[in-house]
Amino acid sequence: MNRAEIVIEGCSPDIANSVQPEIETSISRAKLYQSGEKLRLEIEAEDVSDLRAAINSWLRLIKMCVEVEEVLENG
Repeated sequence: MNRAEIVIEGCSPDIANSVQPEIETSISRAKLYQSGEKLRLEIEAEDVSDLRAAINSWLRLIKMCVEVEEVLENG
């Protein structure tokens, strides 16, 4: 089993709430934790290429949520 842990600082709890439903539909196994403005994502996958794909997908999804949140805050 291959595993990665990603910590992103400066993420509001709204980001975690936005991506939480994706955990249940993900091919890889993922866990999401929020502590203040720190988001921690743990991902497990059978092989390295699946892990890399999962990391890329999760980071793209989180980035998109952060960008949407910024647009909504700035009007």
